[in-house]
Amino acid sequence: MLLISTYQDLLREIEIYENRLDDLYREDYALRRIEYNKIELDIYVDRKHKLNNEAAILQSIIEDKKETQRQMLEKLEQLEGLEYKIAYKRFIEGKTLNEIADELGYEYSYMKKKSMEANKTLK
Repeated sequence: MLLISTYQDLLREIEIYENRLDDLYREDYALRRIEYNKIELDIYVDRKHKLNNEAAILQSIIEDKKETQRQMLEKLEQLEGLEYKIAYKRFIEGKTLNEIADELGYEYSYMKKKSMEANKTLK
């Protein structure tokens, strides 16, 4: 299901961008701890400027991706009852229809039918 991989990929991307942003903050902290006599001022200023720019870009990307995540979850919440449970377990938890059928006590064929109905609503 494309929607499942897309959501899970989105979460991975957010995590990667947040990790990179953390790295930039650590680098900025390390740069601030350097005494000016250990590094030329123009090199210090240039690197500080680049760090600030990259951090601002990453923050913007993270905000955009989190908004996409919010929109995807909002779309999911349009479902109700069993369709919601199935979609949530597939979409958020990444479970297979067989796992969901076993967990909820339904036949696989019924889960497949309900999952297709949920997919139509989500698209």
